[in-house]
Amino acid sequence: MKTPSAPSQAGADAPAVGPHATSGAIKVRTVTYDQLTPAEVATWSAIQRRNPLLGTPYFCPEFTQAVSAVRRDVEVAVLEQEGAAVGFLPFQRGRFNVGRPVADTLSDFQGIIAAEGVECSPVDLVRGCGLSALHFDHLVSEQAQFAPHAWQTYDSPYIDLPRGVEAYIQEQENGRRIMGEYRQRKRKLGREIGEVQFETHVTDPAVLATFIEWKSEQYRLTGVPSIFDFEWVRDLLDRIMEFSGETFAPVLSVAYAGDAIAAINFGMRSESVLHPWFPTYNAELSRYSTGTMHMIELMHAAKALGIGRIDLGKGPEPYKRRLMNGASYVMEGCVELRPGMQQLRSTWRTTREAVRHSPLYHVARGPVRLVEQLLWRKKLQ
Repeated sequence: MKTPSAPSQAGADAPAVGPHATSGAIKVRTVTYDQLTPAEVATWSAIQRRNPLLGTPYFCPEFTQAVSAVRRDVEVAVLEQEGAAVGFLPFQRGRFNVGRPVADTLSDFQGIIAAEGVECSPVDLVRGCGLSALHFDHLVSEQAQFAPHAWQTYDSPYIDLPRGVEAYIQEQENGRRIMGEYRQRKRKLGREIGEVQFETHVTDPAVLATFIEWKSEQYRLTGVPSIFDFEWVRDLLDRIMEFSGETFAPVLSVAYAGDAIAAINFGMRSESVLHPWFPTYNAELSRYSTGTMHMIELMHAAKALGIGRIDLGKGPEPYKRRLMNGASYVMEGCVELRPGMQQLRSTWRTTREAVRHSPLYHVARGPVRLVEQLLWRKKLQ
């Protein structure tokens, strides 16, 4: 199997697909990923690496390359100024020309990858892509031009480690307690099950299969549809596992207790940011808090990897709240060009919130949850 270490550009000289438009001095051109030229991919990578706000691996061109390899609906809007590419917006084009982020709800950070000072109206951008709407649910809040189109803003916790774990312990209010509990449980696990060992990245397909099995069961037990029911999601993980570059790579990290796997995390990294994408753990060892133990092992490994930040992604999980020492913010919303649909979406959101705050919510919860799950599945198809 071919192992790419940098984005490939097969068919880079093919003609552009999709509509063209202008937004002031900005011209918008849409292409498939493999129609980007090597120079455009290099520009994309350089923009992403220079801007700390775009440091997450989701903004790396390799991530879009991987998704485009397993889905047929991925396109890239190329923002041009005076004939030069100055920005990129990867998206998925769905029915009725509705756009969604690359990998949709699986993407924990979304937005335009653009050079400093580049300005493009979201409405003009959507029109330039030939879209009727552009949905987002993890769009970085620093891209304030999208704020008028946002419905809600969420915090997205992270662990900053610019001076290493020891500085984190000193600066974090609960740092000593966290590390004390970690060491205690690690010793207990070592005595009762087997010596704890940690591997930052493994390539064993059997470990990946175990990860998918455990994570699917975790989804089932919590009543959440499993993302691994979708073949393209499983194929995406396989595709990401093929990368090995310095600017983008998988991180399939494993904590062992003796011969037993205690916890696994499938993540991705850019040059300096690690995103532990999908954490899971051995249910039989849950009393040892192996999931949190695994995360702290990642923190200890970060310096050797050149990682300064571990992004945890938005969500209410207790371990995120306990370990975080900062947060960025992401927006959920839609740039909608169809007035009728805009009103319909507003009515749906208002009705949903009213039901959730109603004394009859326990009666309606089942149907509401079923509708939400059906919509979630439809988005991932």
